[in-house]
Amino acid sequence: MIPLNAGRESGQAIILVVVCLSVFMIGALGLAIDGGQLYAHRQMAQTAADAAAQAGIQSIFNGTNSTSLNPFGTGTSPAAFTCATSDLRTPCVYARYNGFGGTADDLVTVSFPLAESGVTLASDPVAVVRVTVQRVLHTSLIQFVGPSTSTIMATAEAAIVGKMSAVSLLITHPTLANALSTSGVRVCGGSGKSVQVNSSNISAASGAGVDLSHAGPNDPGNCTTGTGADFGSFGGPAIVPVGTSLGTTGHYVQPASPILDPYADVPAPAKPAAALAKAPLAAGVSGCPVSPAKPCYLYSPGLYPTGITVKNETAVFKPGLYYMNSGGFGNDANGPMMMATGFPADASTGAGMVVYNTGIGTFTAGANASALLLGADNGSPYKGILFFEDRTATAQTHTLGGGGDIVLTGSIYLTNTLAIMKATPSQYQTLSMGGNSSIVINGLIVVGAASTSGTASITFNLSAAPALLVRQIALVR
Repeated sequence: MIPLNAGRESGQAIILVVVCLSVFMIGALGLAIDGGQLYAHRQMAQTAADAAAQAGIQSIFNGTNSTSLNPFGTGTSPAAFTCATSDLRTPCVYARYNGFGGTADDLVTVSFPLAESGVTLASDPVAVVRVTVQRVLHTSLIQFVGPSTSTIMATAEAAIVGKMSAVSLLITHPTLANALSTSGVRVCGGSGKSVQVNSSNISAASGAGVDLSHAGPNDPGNCTTGTGADFGSFGGPAIVPVGTSLGTTGHYVQPASPILDPYADVPAPAKPAAALAKAPLAAGVSGCPVSPAKPCYLYSPGLYPTGITVKNETAVFKPGLYYMNSGGFGNDANGPMMMATGFPADASTGAGMVVYNTGIGTFTAGANASALLLGADNGSPYKGILFFEDRTATAQTHTLGGGGDIVLTGSIYLTNTLAIMKATPSQYQTLSMGGNSSIVINGLIVVGAASTSGTASITFNLSAAPALLVRQIALVR
């Protein structure tokens, strides 16, 4: 016999099955919709964290983080902070630019780790910025079977890292138009980047005919096997300058983050005692040629109150520091310059020389006479520098070329500090290379601005240049 309530029970079972299926379908649909929303917001949060961290470390790198509108990251141990919805500090602003931090549902925190595993940090007091972005999301259908809210989170870390590099030509002026204007320049060997222009001006590099087709680590320094290297410009132009050859592996990078002064930690030398008077040197002795065009004179390191101008003589220089109190350093007609031989290495410069120039006066070489000079040892306190200009000097133009052949082994370091060039944009050092000289530089050039003209043949051989630790921005986590 069939119970009288059997049909009613079976109908109830069907309803129960339908309800269960509905709950399952709602859950599945909610998981699909809300899961997709969570994934999309998680990706957007990571983008916002990346942008905020990079903007924060760039602010520290550029020194713009300590203004009244952006007071973060100052001192040696800055405190972590949480961004308010209208916070004007750089990481907070960039998080909001990317959609996070503008409402109470968001939480943006900024901290400053002291170390980063597996990363070589620069020596800056604050070298890492960590940004964590969180958002509370209100779920839709899934709240019928699960939580009504869910929190997504993303973290990014950006750092100022130290990287060994040998950039042949570094232009340091931060805002100058036509900071680099070159033609006829060739680079052999070196690292993956050969030229860097730091100026933010859209015309930072103009008429820059630079041959990088045989630059790079594949070349021993004679332009035979190199395959190319990068040319970086922070401000512009937007396309590779006319006449520049990048080879098969080189690239034009714009914008390229500025590379700060790699010699900034080399202290200006203390003023030494007065140098000995130059002394006649017999032909064929201590580096004087066997048949010199002009009589040889031996120069000793020390203080030169009115500088050195070699004219109508052959100048032979001992190793050591040559301190120009004014008047500059260089040669004129019939004044070849060269290194002495047979003398012991100097305690601070090694087998080479450093010429430090202060006061009024410039560096000149090759003015209708040859120059064959050797800078400080790469491992010395002067890190391979040959010509060293006072970083606080007034605006001056230094000259290589003019008729005489030039071979300089060592770096040419002619720049004012970044702070000076920002405060007084007209106060910077310019290097002009030109004439009909053959110029070979076995080292680096770090200068406020540079230009070339005439029919000079200018070659940078980076195989002999020091690899210096330079500061760069990187997203490390």
